Amino acid sequence: MVGLGAFVTTIAQPGVIGRLPLQLLLKNELHFNAQTLAAFMVITTFAWNVKPLAGILSDAFPLFGTRRRHYMLLGAGMAAVCWFLMGVVPRANVPLLLTAFGANAFMVIASTVMGGLMVEAGRKYGISGRVTSIRQALQSAVSLGNGLLGGYLAATAFGWTVGVATALLLVLAVATFFVLTERPAATRDRDVLANARRELSTLISSRTLWASGAFLALVYISPGFTTPLLFMQTDTLHFSTPYIGLMESIEGAAGLAGSLVYGVVCRRFNLRQLLTTAITVNVLSTFLYLRYGHDTAPFIHAMVGFAVICSELALMDLAVRSTPPGCESLGFSLMMSARNFALGGSDVIGSWLIDSRHWAFHELVWLNAATTALVLVFIPFLPRAVMSRRDGEAAPGVAGGAPPSEPAPARAV
Repeated sequence: MVGLGAFVTTIAQPGVIGRLPLQLLLKNELHFNAQTLAAFMVITTFAWNVKPLAGILSDAFPLFGTRRRHYMLLGAGMAAVCWFLMGVVPRANVPLLLTAFGANAFMVIASTVMGGLMVEAGRKYGISGRVTSIRQALQSAVSLGNGLLGGYLAATAFGWTVGVATALLLVLAVATFFVLTERPAATRDRDVLANARRELSTLISSRTLWASGAFLALVYISPGFTTPLLFMQTDTLHFSTPYIGLMESIEGAAGLAGSLVYGVVCRRFNLRQLLTTAITVNVLSTFLYLRYGHDTAPFIHAMVGFAVICSELALMDLAVRSTPPGCESLGFSLMMSARNFALGGSDVIGSWLIDSRHWAFHELVWLNAATTALVLVFIPFLPRAVMSRRDGEAAPGVAGGAPPSEPAPARAV
């Protein structure tokens, strides 16, 4: 169930398997510009920014007497309905917006339940390492294969994308009905709400968390060019949709290599060194987009994929180390929610500069690189207790090592 849930709630997102097909439908049939398209994606994926609320809901308020089974049935089943409706509603802004938003919102519920199942299975059977590795392996497989699959589906009728996503979610719902047999005995747990209030109070008073959170915001809010790049690929360079998908898969493969490299070097260098180096390499790789073309695209995406995942992992490492003890799940999920929202806002800002201020693409590349490089100035001001340790070294006053960093997700998590 954990493996199936992780796979389906990752690949069936409108922003994953549906990203290229949906974006090209909006661009080519509804004539969205880059700014409108970026805003559409931010709105439809907003539910992933409030995922901690779904966790509190599932833990504190059982649905028909269960905390997992019926929430998973609700999430997977209604997400399938929303995906189906996305294929039959009129091809207009509001109907597509509402159905895509609904698919994401219900998928957040299913994804949250999957996370709860992972924790419960790990504790009950002593297999936390195995269920975690299953989850990450499947998410890595999605990041590698989705580019090719999304590129192929974008070249066909949108109904094929709708059919594949709906079928995957129905499989998850049916598997839940027959496999996830949870007895309806759970009752409302007031302790969950009380613990959530205590954790929020601790998080608000944590200076380390605020300092690290502000730094993460500065990094991710740099004006991005994900959507403007799609417009350049299709309108200026005339890339085919399968070729665009191939670039995503190359980037995913390079990112996987970067995560393996980071797993080795994080034990040899402290976080300050890792963060400084990773962001610097990220800035340098951004300049490669100044030479972006049909022949150079595979190399550029490979280099960028490697650099981005290394800086992403260093930032996730910072988030993990900065979360106060006793608030691990809520604190980290709040920082990831802020990350997801900032990434969407970054793309909206970049698209606005292209459409409304008439910036050229190369100007946006320079701005992104410059604003990213600017955050290097703030690294010396981050808490020394967090930044001076290598992975595996004990934190001051802690007997064991620091918690391991979580590999960066390919999409919303």
